[in-house]
Amino acid sequence: MSRNDDLLWRVEMACRAAWPAAEEYESGGWQFRFTDDATRRTGSLNPLPGAEAPDAALLAEAEAYYAERGYPAFVRLPDFLGLDDRAMLARGYGREGPTRTLYTPLIDAETASADIELTDRMTDDWLSARTRMAGGSAQSLAATLKLITAPACFSLSRDKGEVVSIAYGVVLDGCLVLEAVATDPRFRGRGHARAMLAALMSRARAQGARDAALQVVAGNEPALSLYGRLGFAEDLYGYCYYRQPG
Repeated sequence: MSRNDDLLWRVEMACRAAWPAAEEYESGGWQFRFTDDATRRTGSLNPLPGAEAPDAALLAEAEAYYAERGYPAFVRLPDFLGLDDRAMLARGYGREGPTRTLYTPLIDAETASADIELTDRMTDDWLSARTRMAGGSAQSLAATLKLITAPACFSLSRDKGEVVSIAYGVVLDGCLVLEAVATDPRFRGRGHARAMLAALMSRARAQGARDAALQVVAGNEPALSLYGRLGFAEDLYGYCYYRQPG
């Protein structure tokens, strides 16, 4: 495996572990992930190093596995693998959810302002703000985040006492993965997210993080601009999902 392959897989597996699934098992060089929260990320088939293109047998296994849990099968396919998608297309799978993985090899040190809070654990204020800004079930999200086993940091920014921006980060194998970034629409464009993320990154650096990565929906220009200002200048790889028809 080349140095570049090492980096790609280090980032890929760190991103995967930063948003863990309640169930995981391996079959045929692929990892089955499932959490009962209706999200593709924790409810999809994901490749492991050395994985070959999914064939009809693997897809049938995935379809049965997810059907037992009340969901269609999703296959998540990172583009750096160059794997063939013909078996999925032949079964009528549709391609959706294109996402980019951004990377920075350096983390700058910045001092957090008094309006930014950094904690090792998820707080009630953080969870409440996340569900208010991004929707979803607070109970399901809390259960997912409790599965994180690596060092984590939860950050939030306040404006006159109100939580207006949140995120968390997890450090795995020296790589900081930023997750769950959200800002109240009323407070966007005021620098809250940038300052909060910079403080989170600085804390992770002090705790041993060497580089950082995050995953963002392709075409989300405001987010891409924000992350560019934070130093995420390298578009490392992309991925998309293939959804079982029906």
